[in-house]
Amino acid sequence: MLRLLPFIFALLLAGPVCSDGLRHLRIGPAIYADAREALVDAIEAEGLVPAPPSQFGDMLQRTAPALEETEPVYQQAEVLHFCSARIAWQLARENAINIAQCPLSMAIYTRPGVTNAVHLAWREASGDSPGARAANALLERIARQVADNAGRGALRQ
Repeated sequence: MLRLLPFIFALLLAGPVCSDGLRHLRIGPAIYADAREALVDAIEAEGLVPAPPSQFGDMLQRTAPALEETEPVYQQAEVLHFCSARIAWQLARENAINIAQCPLSMAIYTRPGVTNAVHLAWREASGDSPGARAANALLERIARQVADNAGRGALRQ
């Protein structure tokens, strides 16, 4: 056990580690409104209905003074949630604990001071089951469609 102590301390001092399963796509040139519309369109093109978005950027802005935060992380930021009944059933039948993977979500955001770039971020479904593969394929299709369509508005201007 004493031999493991230096290794454990090194891990603790190394700082935060990005968790596996997070995906990111930078889209540019793009405008937030166009990319957001492309995201909603891509979700709906899959036959899904996004729930009202989570206004993540607004929440951070509201809570910043109480937490003495002065530098914004996002210019605009929302999280859209959606569910495919077929994938939800598949995941649930594979393992009841997969309820925690539903609904699927994609975040869309811009950074302060950075123009013509919009970011998508999402968490992959965990595991290597048919349901997880179907969920991840759906998320990838949506991301690709957003990337293909989001910049069109920026090019018109």
